[in-house]
Amino acid sequence: MITQPDLKNGIFSLSEEIKNAIQGRSTKLIEKDRVVVILVDGLGYSLAQKIGFQAERIHSVFPTITITVITTLLTSQPPGVHGIMGWRILDKENGRIVNLLKEDSEIRVNTYLGEKDLIVSPSYNLATKFYRKLGNVVTYSSPWDSVTQTLETIERNDPKFVFLYLPYVDSVSHRFGPNSVHTVETARETVNLASKLAEKLEQRYSVVVTADHGHVPVEGVVKLDKDLLNYVDLPPYGDHRNLMFMSRRDPSDYLSAIGLITLNREELTKITGGPNVPDYAAVPTDNRVYMYWEDEEATYVGTHGGMSKDEMEIPLKIYQK
Repeated sequence: MITQPDLKNGIFSLSEEIKNAIQGRSTKLIEKDRVVVILVDGLGYSLAQKIGFQAERIHSVFPTITITVITTLLTSQPPGVHGIMGWRILDKENGRIVNLLKEDSEIRVNTYLGEKDLIVSPSYNLATKFYRKLGNVVTYSSPWDSVTQTLETIERNDPKFVFLYLPYVDSVSHRFGPNSVHTVETARETVNLASKLAEKLEQRYSVVVTADHGHVPVEGVVKLDKDLLNYVDLPPYGDHRNLMFMSRRDPSDYLSAIGLITLNREELTKITGGPNVPDYAAVPTDNRVYMYWEDEEATYVGTHGGMSKDEMEIPLKIYQK
């Protein structure tokens, strides 16, 4: 079973709410015109329930990949408009597939962030290099330093908007799986840290605590070989649970034979909220991963990117007084 994203009750609608709030427009959920977003990477709604985090249930976007979610949040554009469909994207202008984690690109996105607004992200995280294209970045070196840096930069710069990225649940879940005691305890400690920070700031800011996606336990690896190119015009981009294709040929028969559902351009335009989509995308119906590129991580115990319920459903809690 797949769960299609609800753009009217999820990350995209939340991004519109945040943009409207800091720009002084009317809002439904956010009461202040100053907003802090704390994003707990990998904290699916089911995991949030398991640790007793009382929050609303909303949807991520497709694909359920961190960079796609963060770009949506900070541009107030759905994936079908901004076009960042995962870390491995198609650079149409230069005619090549680019891995945004491993190389610089000329890809640019337009955010709604002001000159003083800030992104707070780990100094050692590979994604931080891309975040610098989205706004001003302040780095931190440990979980508790993330709190220190956030509080100090707020006092120093007086921003209207701050985005704090916490990668710990995602990292542990990739290594040990979403149901492991390691992941559960990491989630408990990370949410506790986020909640304490939110309580310190809620008099001055509306503080949004949410996530980008949940995880599923990996239940097998399907290695795609070069035979795939007999059915499509170009190699896939995207990730191992969301394979994207630019192709005049319809690969759905081939892909369904190996356990994938194929979505065409019309379906993707509806799901992602815009026309900046590939010709086809393939998503698993189970918890397997489908690997084409040799540099993909093959040792993950937990993963994400697809359209299962556990990947798509995420928590949302807003602190404000």
